Amino acid sequence: MTLYPRSGLAWAMMLTIPFALGKVWGQDMPVPPSNAQVIQKVPQRADPVAGEKSDRGSNEPASDGYQGQGSASSLGAANGDYLLKSGDIIDMVIYREPDLSMRSKIGKDGLVQLPLLGEIKIGGLTVRNATSLIREKYNADYLVNPQVYLDISGYNASKFTIIGQVGRPGTYDCSGSESIGLLEAIGMAGGFTRIADRGHVIVKRRDGDTIKTMKINAKKLSDIGVDRFEIQPGDVIDVHESWY
Repeated sequence: MTLYPRSGLAWAMMLTIPFALGKVWGQDMPVPPSNAQVIQKVPQRADPVAGEKSDRGSNEPASDGYQGQGSASSLGAANGDYLLKSGDIIDMVIYREPDLSMRSKIGKDGLVQLPLLGEIKIGGLTVRNATSLIREKYNADYLVNPQVYLDISGYNASKFTIIGQVGRPGTYDCSGSESIGLLEAIGMAGGFTRIADRGHVIVKRRDGDTIKTMKINAKKLSDIGVDRFEIQPGDVIDVHESWY
């Protein structure tokens, strides 16, 4: 039996114990290097159970965004204040719900057919307000916090008519994509004639079951350099003749 001094006992145990642990049932046990790193596996998130109410409308980042329609966040961004009307064609995209995305034309009564919801009246609403309405209806019964985007893929081919003292009286298209001012509309019709009374332009506009008549001083608009009167679909513009 080997005797160790008390001061060296601890040092001897440190030398013999690692050697003993390296032998188990006669086999060498691998000792990890000093610079080894421990890697912990992160479990993957399971798919949602079928039949549960979808939560794809949440603000969680998507790894498989809707394909075929481009970036959903860009849709409708530029048309939020446009007033929807019959004949407009809209594209609806619901984030991470491709089966509900669709294209539809607004009917004469302002109604549009939407998946699950049926007929919804959006005619007369701005794109922004229509988007909020549709989002609320899907959120009520079908989806959790749905992200709905509306875009206008086609505008109603509306028209206005201009008569009187202009170069080319007639009916002209006014697409809903851009507003048309009075002076621009007169320019489309060839401008004023030599005998036109620029201070006496009549615009007739239908307002429900009535016809509203407005007298516009186009000369004043031109003088100040700002065309503040906007033409709407169905307007009839009458440029009177000057008496002097």
